[in-house]
Amino acid sequence: MATRISPTLSCPPGRARARARRAPWVLAAIGLLPPGAVLAASPPPPSLSAPCLPVPLARGLVAEVRATGDLVLHDGSVLRPAGLAGGGAGKAVSWRAALAGRVAGREIAFAAGPARDRYGRRTALIADPGAAAAAAEGATLQQALLREGLAVLRPEDAVLACLPAWLAAEAEARRDRRGLWRQLPLAAANIAALRAQQGRFTIVAGPILDVGKTARVDYLNFGRVWRQDMTGRVEAGGQASLAARGLAPADLAGRLVRLRGTLFEAGGPAITLRRAEQIELAGDAAHASHGDGMENGAEGRARPTGDE
Repeated sequence: MATRISPTLSCPPGRARARARRAPWVLAAIGLLPPGAVLAASPPPPSLSAPCLPVPLARGLVAEVRATGDLVLHDGSVLRPAGLAGGGAGKAVSWRAALAGRVAGREIAFAAGPARDRYGRRTALIADPGAAAAAAEGATLQQALLREGLAVLRPEDAVLACLPAWLAAEAEARRDRRGLWRQLPLAAANIAALRAQQGRFTIVAGPILDVGKTARVDYLNFGRVWRQDMTGRVEAGGQASLAARGLAPADLAGRLVRLRGTLFEAGGPAITLRRAEQIELAGDAAHASHGDGMENGAEGRARPTGDE
């Protein structure tokens, strides 16, 4: 197996200039700036400046809310609420009851493309029926569920324009430890807890000890023994997504992060980063605190030496 080589932590002049030019909206979108800190003089690209809910919206009557959280309309079409994850693995998702209480038997407004997944579902953004003028204000049902901590945000193409508002809603739930946030984020050092979540989408928090590199993959190492410790794998798509935001995997060494994705086993627990929105930066590892989403021992642990 290829050896992971730790990069130098020095910053070349070219990279320093790139950091200086980095637009504030990018920093806010990935968690470096708090919501509302974006400068008006720095316009976002079309994908982030576009409204979360496009108009006009389609309308449909909800006949059933499945255990999976999918909405079955009276015309037989099935909608998958875009951008939500958490609380489901072979059982009803955690937001099913709240979703049914809001939309079952009611007409909803939604935006969904014509494409269907292998289960016949269309991916949809759904206006919040509990918000006044939801379509005009861009208030979504997904945002309401995130604010209550009933789900966590899963980045995907359909929700990019919604990310600033949805991340802010999720941050409220995390701060107040609502719903799923009573157990999240999982500590990167708690290997047993991570392995118990294999195959599930979750959020892992902790300091990145160093960043290793092979010809095709960058490794975000949360521990010194990479065959047993938590790792983030940044492959070609993730590398390109970070680069588009003026970042490189090496920039993440020594940073406290929240990493979201599906856990799998790769020697130790691992998550593959396919887009920059899967990682939020929360500070320097030297300044770890229990008040910034790094609960449950995510500040680190004594790690054994071994074959690295």
